[in-house]
Amino acid sequence: MPMSDSSTSPDDLMPGDVQFADPRQIVRNALKAYLPAEKMDVAEWAERNRFLDNRGGGYVGRWSHDEAPYLVGPMQSLTSRTHLTTAVVGPARSGKTACGQNWIGQSVEIDPADMLVYAQTEDALESYVKREIEPMIDSHPVMKERLGTLPKDRSMKFKRFQGMWVEFLSATYSNMISKSAPRIIATELDAFPKDLGDAYKLFSIRRDSFGTESMVYVESHPDRAQGAEPSQWTDGIMKLYADSDRRTWWWPCPHCNGFSSPTPGAVRQMTLHWPEDAPLDEIREAAALQCPCCGSLIEDRWRRTMNLDGVWVGAGQEISVEGEVTGELLRSDIAGFWITGLMSPFVTGGIGTLAREAAKAQRDYATTGDDKDLREVTVKRLGVPYQSPRRIGSLDAAALADRAEPGLQLGFVPEGVRFLTVGVDIQANRFELLTRGWGVDGESWIIEHRRVAADPATSPEDWDRLLTDLSETLYPLADGSRRGMRVLAIGYDSGGSEGVTLQAYGAWKRARRAMRARMIGQIEGREAWTILPLKGASNLNAASLSVSYPNTQRKDRNAAARGEIPLGSFNPNRFKDDAVTQLQRADAGPWCVHFPYALRAAEPPHPFFEQIVSERRRDDGRWEKLTSSSRNEVLDLLVMTDVMASLHGLRRIDWTRPPAWAAPWDQNVLVKQIIADAEVPKPNQTTDSRPAALPVAAPQAKSTAERMAELARKYGSNG
Repeated sequence: MPMSDSSTSPDDLMPGDVQFADPRQIVRNALKAYLPAEKMDVAEWAERNRFLDNRGGGYVGRWSHDEAPYLVGPMQSLTSRTHLTTAVVGPARSGKTACGQNWIGQSVEIDPADMLVYAQTEDALESYVKREIEPMIDSHPVMKERLGTLPKDRSMKFKRFQGMWVEFLSATYSNMISKSAPRIIATELDAFPKDLGDAYKLFSIRRDSFGTESMVYVESHPDRAQGAEPSQWTDGIMKLYADSDRRTWWWPCPHCNGFSSPTPGAVRQMTLHWPEDAPLDEIREAAALQCPCCGSLIEDRWRRTMNLDGVWVGAGQEISVEGEVTGELLRSDIAGFWITGLMSPFVTGGIGTLAREAAKAQRDYATTGDDKDLREVTVKRLGVPYQSPRRIGSLDAAALADRAEPGLQLGFVPEGVRFLTVGVDIQANRFELLTRGWGVDGESWIIEHRRVAADPATSPEDWDRLLTDLSETLYPLADGSRRGMRVLAIGYDSGGSEGVTLQAYGAWKRARRAMRARMIGQIEGREAWTILPLKGASNLNAASLSVSYPNTQRKDRNAAARGEIPLGSFNPNRFKDDAVTQLQRADAGPWCVHFPYALRAAEPPHPFFEQIVSERRRDDGRWEKLTSSSRNEVLDLLVMTDVMASLHGLRRIDWTRPPAWAAPWDQNVLVKQIIADAEVPKPNQTTDSRPAALPVAAPQAKSTAERMAELARKYGSNG
């Protein structure tokens, strides 16, 4: 078509004045209508097109994945054809809401499809649209251009774009059963009215007719979880996460480059550390992340770099300390991602602010008994399900002693025991040890408790003697079959007086060379060793259990680990909580603890049982001695035996198909025939066998036969 100035008469035009449209351009423009939509996932769209306009103190500028790389995974899953739902657990100011906004933008510009967006209340909905959605439209020319011009197409609750619409709804029953769309967003699911029941099921069914072309995006704080254990995730966002492929974020330590995760329950969990008793402002300044691989403290300034090298790892996969991911991701219709406050770069004041708020909430709870603030900080600031501080019932030494069973004999393995663990406590002039047998569903029996005279701070020979003796001992089975059971795992305290840590590490290295300390594999991602130095973490928020290789040289303790010795670090407060729960079970069965009668003294008080009840739990969750002079070795030993059993996966054993070391006696690889010509002890059926004091073993090394003979002399024999 000729193009000219509208004021010029056609009769006045000369041939050179006439301009014609380029036919090739016309054809190109026409062909564009037949081309398929550009393939671009939500993460790529955000990086190319998203503009943030958080004026008044927030970030203004183009979206950058460098700020929060952990958001790339959730955004990519929104266009996945292998999932039907994307569920994101996270605290406030972590970016999870922005993922949904970016999905709206990508849909409008690249891949149109109708959308429903749910918020918990009308007020929350209005705030979301006015503060987030409308400024986003104004900041993006394509979205603004494709928004309808009629008032009904651009109301607060309804936006019609070219090729699609987005409807914004409050979470009511009628809104959830009367609308349908292939794409649905639910913001802050756990804040939806409780009388809706399972809100996810209500709105998810509204996309069923769209099949695999549909997607639901759900994000929320974990308010509805009943506790920290997965068994308590029966409602809300944590229920969805539990049913998902359960991805957690792993990042490298800037000091050792070892990969760990800030997600609770990770086998190598990086935790928030602060000086417990310091003033709140000092806590804010001193707060740091603690690496479970090397034990070092990591300043807030490193988090951005750590996030840049981070990676999502899901159920069915494992990640090595070096960062190599192996295994196949669990197949699930739900892609689940867990963001924690420690990951977020958007928290004003960083981890120092988080530590201060957490410490203040813990102290307020200890003072007032009101856990409202503690719950708020845990869920909305840290992004972690709230575990109510347990009110641990009191234990009575006399009552425990009265439960001691005459039919059980010290030194013998009773029916029901599948494997043995040993805990060793270090004292100035001796080792004190406890052997515990474990059975189905955590039921346990005390097999032996004794003291070994030694010099743990200066004598390598005493350490070698102890570990050799425990590794070679066969505890006779109580069935009289002339068989015995070897110990599966030995854990010993690696702290104490000056020189103990050096000796403890040296003893492990020699045991390793002698093939007594062996790694039998990785269980739940942790290295499971037959012999392992242990250390209780001082931080109340420390991970329950981890195995690391500390690269430290502590001059005050003459320690020289140098990154070559594994160290089992455990949270003593949590394990003592578990110990008391177990000890309160008086009836035989899961998690009941059985005591042989010989652990009682001739008359009350009973020292063994008094040591079990020598500590109390403070309101803040920390355990402390009743008095400074209280002896608590037995309680510590019970904890260490549990730590070693947990390291080998006690709480995850499928008892219908147990590992070979936890099988019934006839199939158990730890059960061996005792040497025929040795003096094999048999269980003593006398019911009043009660040593007046704990036996003290001689310091010289003993053969298995000598050990069996000693047990026979100590506890008696019927033949």
